[in-house]
Amino acid sequence: MKIKNKNLEISFIGDKKFKEFFQKSKKQLNVLMTYFQSLHHIEGFSEICVKIVSDQEIKLLNKNFRNKNKITDVISFGDIGFSGDIAITESYIKMNSKYSSQNFFMLLVHGMLHLFGYSHYDRNNRETMRMLENICMTNLGLKKTHEI
Repeated sequence: MKIKNKNLEISFIGDKKFKEFFQKSKKQLNVLMTYFQSLHHIEGFSEICVKIVSDQEIKLLNKNFRNKNKITDVISFGDIGFSGDIAITESYIKMNSKYSSQNFFMLLVHGMLHLFGYSHYDRNNRETMRMLENICMTNLGLKKTHEI
């Protein structure tokens, strides 16, 4: 499952239910692509792979790459430019066994902002990242992630 524009391609790996969710979310995914395209005036071509993973898989990734032996919601692995991989934990985006647009896009936006060089490890960067998350969520027609 892929969504692509002139400078950015996002591939998604998930189960059959996620594939159905993906089909229903194409309009929002196109808005997301436009947001990141305009936010960073991407030059060249960037590829992002998003995989929906289990609690066990994200825990292993978190342990191996961040030295944290616990489950987390999303992890980003940057590559050249804005390319990279994002792992999103399925249990964090499902509500009553269905994928939640609010939770999915909140974590996808968060992971993509990390690939685009943003962090939340100090106050100024955290405020900037939260502001950008809120703008994107509003553009997607979803609730803001943070109160600033």
